[in-house]
Amino acid sequence: MSGQLYQSSLFDSQEQKPKKYVPELDKLYAEVGSFRKSKDYMELLNFIKKFPKIAPYNAMLVRIQRPGSKFVASASEWEELYNRKINPGAMPLVILQRFGPVGFVFELGDTYGPNPIPKEILDPFGVVGEVSEKMYHTTIENMKNDRIIYREAKYGTGRAGQISSVSVKKLTRKYKNTEYRSKARYEMVVNSQHTPTTRFATMLHELGHLYCGHIGTPNSKWWKDRRRFNLSLETREFEAESVCWLICERLGIENPSAEYLDGYINENGEIPNVSVDTILKATGSIESLIKGNAMPHRNKVEKEVLKGMNKIIVEIDD
Repeated sequence: MSGQLYQSSLFDSQEQKPKKYVPELDKLYAEVGSFRKSKDYMELLNFIKKFPKIAPYNAMLVRIQRPGSKFVASASEWEELYNRKINPGAMPLVILQRFGPVGFVFELGDTYGPNPIPKEILDPFGVVGEVSEKMYHTTIENMKNDRIIYREAKYGTGRAGQISSVSVKKLTRKYKNTEYRSKARYEMVVNSQHTPTTRFATMLHELGHLYCGHIGTPNSKWWKDRRRFNLSLETREFEAESVCWLICERLGIENPSAEYLDGYINENGEIPNVSVDTILKATGSIESLIKGNAMPHRNKVEKEVLKGMNKIIVEIDD
């Protein structure tokens, strides 16, 4: 977004108005303006999708440091997995690292070795796969950690699904499981008449809305609440579709969001006022659910929530 891409939930003590805050990544692209055009934006997403083995945000860092990169890995990964060594004097690329401040990776052109370059590096999306049952159920199970209940309902073919915030009272009427009642904050409903791949894509889209802050947050330490920013429907849908598109492309599965984004590119010269920073962080959060990765930034909050669960229930109910 230009000028007012993102605002924090901090308030000025005198005027009681939200202070303006623009993440550095959004600020960079707002000032340069290179991603405002639809074509440039899709080139950005297409670059990020080429690096499914690293987090989306790290893929963006690679793009900023070295545009045109084809594949990156750490020095140890190059040697152990691909039998390739790093060229003397090669400059590493800096990425963020879990449990540590930063890590270092090297691009394909910075390496050498006796064996041909593996096909998975040159063509990581040679085969389009399908959503596995394990992937589907792992995602649903891990959504519970973020207070999301999942269920399916018989809708007409024109309705895919929805996600909404719910109160404990409403959940009590639907679910007898006390674990759901005590922890749930959101309910996702997906059309049971659709194929597994379409249902999974619907899940990604609705999670995109949640993690982009379109319907609030249980805790600002998890993701930002952007409801107060008066985002347009077009912006919210474009952000959610972008998240879905990126994840599907990085997983190498059928991508229903491609048609939406392509259609927008054909009809408009510029994209809506979206936050690239938010889209990439939301994509990374959802990929963690899919892969079953631990989310350290939420574990501490989870313990605090469990300690004061009775208080949390009352706040949710209100």
